[in-house]
Amino acid sequence: MGIAYVPSLANFLLVRVGKGREYFEALLRERVIVRPVDGYGLPDYIRVTVGTREENRRFLDALAKIFQRGMA
Repeated sequence: MGIAYVPSLANFLLVRVGKGREYFEALLRERVIVRPVDGYGLPDYIRVTVGTREENRRFLDALAKIFQRGMA
């Protein structure tokens, strides 16, 4: 998808989506839980925990759906 992220050795990534809080809320509506990190001074990012292949696919599908709606 060409999305910027912060490389990590942990079990999560910081993904730069723009308006992180809005993406957090939109993903929640798709029943996908991520974390906004605006409280850490990173309003353009969401924190995404690496899950199973199925969970990761669900996240990517939901994110693509949100992009198609024009949030990006």
